[in-house]
Amino acid sequence: MIRRDYFLKVIQQLAEVMAMATKLSRNGSVQKALELIEEQYEKQLEASGSELNTHALEQLIQHYDEGQLTVLAELLFTEGEILATSANGERSPKPLLEKALGLYNHLNKVQQVFDFEREERISRIHTYLKR
Repeated sequence: MIRRDYFLKVIQQLAEVMAMATKLSRNGSVQKALELIEEQYEKQLEASGSELNTHALEQLIQHYDEGQLTVLAELLFTEGEILATSANGERSPKPLLEKALGLYNHLNKVQQVFDFEREERISRIHTYLKR
């Protein structure tokens, strides 16, 4: 029960940070939004975003538990969405969104619980990847 409560608190805090990053991005502060997300990679997963992006999906699945994979998927999705919706052409959002999609699909299989928000994110990822 304590672990579940802790996980819920982490997800709530993460949702607040993701909302703040999205708002910063929409207001033209894309770099600040990306820095905020990078801080969360370090804080929540003790690794940099670029380091996590070098690992194959299977490596991540073996290394992290379901809660951490959920956090990682959310961060990858948010970072990818910010890159996809901004005029910042420095990096492609595609690798981030593809990895987030793989993690969401994995979580759907192992958790066997229908998650409306996750399904909505999967749909948005497919839209971004078709562009």
